[in-house]
Amino acid sequence: MFRKCVGSLVLLLCCSALHAEDWIPVYEEPRHKPVFENDHAMILNVFLPPGYVSLYHEHRLDLLYVTIVGTKVWAEPLGGERGEADVKTGDVRFSSDNHGLPHVHRVGNIGTTPFHVIAIGVKGENPAGTTALEGDTSAMVPVTEKPHASVYRIRLQPGEKTGVHTHHLPYTKVYLTAGELSDGNGNIRQVKAGDFLWQPGGETHSHENTGDNEITIIEILWR
Repeated sequence: MFRKCVGSLVLLLCCSALHAEDWIPVYEEPRHKPVFENDHAMILNVFLPPGYVSLYHEHRLDLLYVTIVGTKVWAEPLGGERGEADVKTGDVRFSSDNHGLPHVHRVGNIGTTPFHVIAIGVKGENPAGTTALEGDTSAMVPVTEKPHASVYRIRLQPGEKTGVHTHHLPYTKVYLTAGELSDGNGNIRQVKAGDFLWQPGGETHSHENTGDNEITIIEILWR
């Protein structure tokens, strides 16, 4: 009887060990598609249709999630309990807001609409002592902040514009709504919800809504 119990325990431990290795990097999960990468950053386009359950995948970078279309989802850490959440369109959060890193989990869409997120992670560090942003930032409303990043929301009605400011360090823009924008340097850009733009820094610009609809932008300043 004792030998039989020991055998069962060994089998259970072996199966647990195999299960603990049964995951993939987040960028290999079929619905977490890499859409941009350089030496400094990685950007993923996450699109989960209703009913989709992801593979277990590992997060190592502290990704910033910008929710383009929200819905009801669940997340289940490897070996842990499943938790549900109603994620709203426009929500912004970091991976580290919910768990430590590295972290292995899977997620499922239990809502009635697709779950669409742009996820941005930084792979390196910027030079110490460099000021990230200077100029008129009065239209940039702080959303959240981490030691390595500050996140702002900009809302512009048709005809409204921000002040001129300079980005000395890399930053990312994610557009939550569609419309037309001028950067104050003679460039006009048509954008749609889910578009993003990685900038290496060294840019002086403003934002002007030259279209007919309200535009919302999330700006992430890395440092």
